[in-house]
Amino acid sequence: MYKKYTLIIVVALFIAVGVTFAVCVANEGSLHSREVGLFSSDDERCCLLVTGKDRVSGLTDVIMLVSLDSASSRISVMQIPRDTYAEYGNEKHRKLNGALASLGGETELKKYLEDALGLKIDGYLSLDLDGFAKIVDTVGGVEMDIEEPLYYDDPEQKLHIALESGRQILDGRTAEMFVRYRAGYADGDIGRLDAQKKFLTAFFHSLKEKVNIKNAYSLACNVIDAVRTDVKMSRAVSLALKALTVDEDSIHLFTLPGKAVISEKTGASFYVMSAEPTRDLLCEYFGREEESEIDEKRLFAHPEYEDFIKIYESKTKNE
Repeated sequence: MYKKYTLIIVVALFIAVGVTFAVCVANEGSLHSREVGLFSSDDERCCLLVTGKDRVSGLTDVIMLVSLDSASSRISVMQIPRDTYAEYGNEKHRKLNGALASLGGETELKKYLEDALGLKIDGYLSLDLDGFAKIVDTVGGVEMDIEEPLYYDDPEQKLHIALESGRQILDGRTAEMFVRYRAGYADGDIGRLDAQKKFLTAFFHSLKEKVNIKNAYSLACNVIDAVRTDVKMSRAVSLALKALTVDEDSIHLFTLPGKAVISEKTGASFYVMSAEPTRDLLCEYFGREEESEIDEKRLFAHPEYEDFIKIYESKTKNE
């Protein structure tokens, strides 16, 4: 039941991928000269889709939109809950975490979200739990203050979580425990997403402290195989360098505006997006055009479920 997880390390992807390519250029000249010219790209904004799959089911339980705005030196991250209601493929009544497999891959999921949300998405980044643990270990762990003990066991999923409270350094294995835990949160998966925002902040702080010109090449080479992306080498370099200049206070973390709900007809749990607050947030932080409509086909609201419609049409972020 609690096998799901979220990989909150998108800033690390910007830096790990980009630094690898940058150092390869400097040491091996591996990029062609026509690509190197893009190194100093002055694109003001880049928006990426970040995904990650569950080990057992193959469902996409990590779905995030990440915007790097170099004009305002700001990074914005919006987590999209895995249970978000969405219609795609040939069937309805779906959760968004099945869309990647149903639609045929990251490129297709990116296009689906672009069309539904009216947002330009420039590329995707993808990794799994093993890649997540590898990156955490490579940077020497992440220091966090865990407020209360976290315990949970699910033998069927081979999941064992046992974390004591207090300030400690999480390695890849224990960091995975922290980001997967949700059993004790009053609001379940949303509580877990809130905890993972804290992890992202701590990870970014740790990364900026530990990555330097002396160790960048070896660190990046250790993690590059953990990342799958359609972002070109030269642009990854530019993004990484820009991400390194962003202050921690300028990283904004959000959850898709909406609310969790139990379907009265099926008893299934869903998270329903609130359309207007989502549009406003995407316009302010992700470069969406304000005059365009969001979700014109109403793919994120079931027309026969009154409780879904109420949340979908809510004017506030959480009602």
